Amino acid sequence: MPASTYSGNALLNLLLRGVAFSAPARVYLSLHTADPGLTGANEVSTGDWPAYARQDPAQGAAVGTGFGAAAAKATDNAKEILFPAHNGGSNITVTHFGIWDASTAGNLLWYGALTASKTLFPTDEAVWKIGELDLSVT
Repeated sequence: MPASTYSGNALLNLLLRGVAFSAPARVYLSLHTADPGLTGANEVSTGDWPAYARQDPAQGAAVGTGFGAAAAKATDNAKEILFPAHNGGSNITVTHFGIWDASTAGNLLWYGALTASKTLFPTDEAVWKIGELDLSVT
């Protein structure tokens, strides 16, 4: 899974130049209808899904509780992540996810394609069970 331009630059500056990087106080999971690229494009809109909002994997607890400790350059979600029921008028097909440092706007940190795209019909919920959202550094 690719890191965003923002994250890549911060990591390189930290490790190779000693330039401090402040870790986000909280991270948020977004859903996308196409590849978000390095900037987070194609995020689901509240025009199509009025109840949509990025979700906090830590669910309000300490940010470190949302994902397990990294091992072998990988981690996964430590808690179930549930998006609100799709309350729009038409189907939405979700193909990608993003990890952000803010609930709205902010900086895209990480992104990736879903294993399989998912069409959400009105009243459907999007959910990741514990351990289903895998992040890795390649």
